[in-house]
Amino acid sequence: MKFGLLGKDLPHSFSKTIHEQIADYPYDLYEKNIEDLEDFIKSDISGFNVTIPYKEEIIKYLDYLSPRAKSIGAVNTVIKKDGRLLGYNTDYFGFDFLLTSLGETFTRAIILGDGATSKTISAVLADKNIAYVKLSRKKSPTYADLDKFNDADLLINATPVGMYPNNGKALVDLDRLPRLKVVVDVVYNPYITQILFESRARNIKYANGLKMLIAQALEASSIFQNKDLDYKMIEEIEANILKNRNIVLIGMPGSGKSSIGRRLAEFTHKKFVDTDKEIEKIANMPISEIFEKYGENKFRDFEKSIINKVGKETNQIIATGGGVVKDPVNYRPLKQNSQIYLIKRNLSDLDQKGRPLSTSYGAIEALWQERKESYYKFADKVIENIGIESSTDLIIGDFYENTFN
Repeated sequence: MKFGLLGKDLPHSFSKTIHEQIADYPYDLYEKNIEDLEDFIKSDISGFNVTIPYKEEIIKYLDYLSPRAKSIGAVNTVIKKDGRLLGYNTDYFGFDFLLTSLGETFTRAIILGDGATSKTISAVLADKNIAYVKLSRKKSPTYADLDKFNDADLLINATPVGMYPNNGKALVDLDRLPRLKVVVDVVYNPYITQILFESRARNIKYANGLKMLIAQALEASSIFQNKDLDYKMIEEIEANILKNRNIVLIGMPGSGKSSIGRRLAEFTHKKFVDTDKEIEKIANMPISEIFEKYGENKFRDFEKSIINKVGKETNQIIATGGGVVKDPVNYRPLKQNSQIYLIKRNLSDLDQKGRPLSTSYGAIEALWQERKESYYKFADKVIENIGIESSTDLIIGDFYENTFN
């Protein structure tokens, strides 16, 4: 028996990783165009999950819909049984699990989007007696009508806006919703989307869609295997997936970021990325030459481009240049999939060989005073560099023992 995920664009999907932790059946990703659906369904696949954009399209091929899938009008789980195709909606359980985990009560919700996912969310809200309104781009009410519903205490993004690889986008301005208690984004890659960053900035409680994804996958796997599963697995799987976050190292030039980063990569089996080396690759010259020929502003442009690129990916150790914190815009691309550690070292011990902006102790002291506040704003935790091995151990312990924030 083999299972998988049916969709159109799946490079962002965690579903294979999740199902492989739930059970030992083969599970793969199947990217198909709409004209390929019938052939896929007739293949030797035993069952499959369905994601954007086929949760409604798939219904016409099915012999049976569960009552919930039928009432919602969307299917995300299909299994073949006795020559028939049976359709279910396990997204309902996933979103219900996520909403319950927040431990809050709500009176009115706004759902962004009117696609298949919004239908499932609507059903959950209705069953919980939470009033809601859907906003969309074209159908009335639209996103422009947001102010008419400014008494909402729950906002849910049910669109793919802000999802990898189109990170950094959001649909609405949260300042227009002064009574919000919680913002939920069903997107889970990146871990912190733009709208969730806006929530953080306003001290509004928030959640991404990872817990929903895992919960619906567990319910789907229960259908695939025809047996009950332990829902405690949801928390275990979430913790395992979060181990794939990046570790970002910031700090003064010569503080040991690259040395610690390489050792971290060795022990965690994550890819090591040195942003300064990446800049030298795209510029085809050493950093000192970039500064000499084009000045610091051009270097910072290169740096911002690299940060936006590598910050989208996961399972990396990212050692940054000393001045990455000078531009506050770099924070969100770095943080979206990462824990950020400030590597702090006595200024007199900093290695300044080949550092274009710090060639004397006085220059180093001035740089520290200039950047100190920004370093602390970027950092989730400060690690004193008292030795490569000790610092590495401290970061590994903190990263794997503490929750993502």
